[in-house]
Amino acid sequence: LISHGGAGKTSLAEAMLFDARAISRLGSVEAGTTTLDWDPDEHRRNQSINLAVASLEHDGTRVTIIDTPGYADFQADVVEALAAADAAILVVDASAGVETGTEEVWKLADARGLPRMIFINKMDRENASYDATLDQLKAKFGPKIAPVYLPIGSAETFSGYVDVIEEHATTYEGGSPKEIPIPAELEGIEHSRRDALVEAAAEASDDLMMKYLEGEPFTDEEIEAALHKGTREGSVVPVFVGSATKNIGVRELVQMV
Repeated sequence: LISHGGAGKTSLAEAMLFDARAISRLGSVEAGTTTLDWDPDEHRRNQSINLAVASLEHDGTRVTIIDTPGYADFQADVVEALAAADAAILVVDASAGVETGTEEVWKLADARGLPRMIFINKMDRENASYDATLDQLKAKFGPKIAPVYLPIGSAETFSGYVDVIEEHATTYEGGSPKEIPIPAELEGIEHSRRDALVEAAAEASDDLMMKYLEGEPFTDEEIEAALHKGTREGSVVPVFVGSATKNIGVRELVQMV
């Protein structure tokens, strides 16, 4: 997990561990009760100053999480973490967008050729803007940025997401997900995002490119397989969205991992 300082990596790790039942309660950075901020100095500062490691199991697969400090003073920990990691999740604060530290840790992951995903976090915060953040990501990191989820609402109205591939929506009530029809106001943008994913899938596979050129529709499974392949090869960077502290969108990120 890499990011500019304060984007919410430790909170995201906490929610990932909680969803996998590796821990029994969801701690918070502010209260000093997260699993990975163990140092008393971290509790006092409300920020990570040490690299921390934990693991979870999802569908029979063991996943090791390396939570890194986000501030430039501790960049050596980020370098060490990336040297050991198979992939990176770049966490971005939806209310702050792409910051200096965001670009720095991206360069470090790029230098090692690591596949990566992006989690746009803190969609429940005041001034959160998914569109502005996504535009910044595309401007900084290029056309490989591929949104696979769209947020439903923002700030105090943020309640869930639209799955661009499977074309359904999920809202959360009391931490529990509930599938609903796609809100009417998001149908148009969902279709355009899916078309973009179809094009990205076609570029990742010769067979799919033939189908695309012949005007044949892709199945959800074909798009997902191409997305996974592109992510592993580094030609696609899927973008997820949610709120770590409200545990929205975290299960879906773990599933992709």
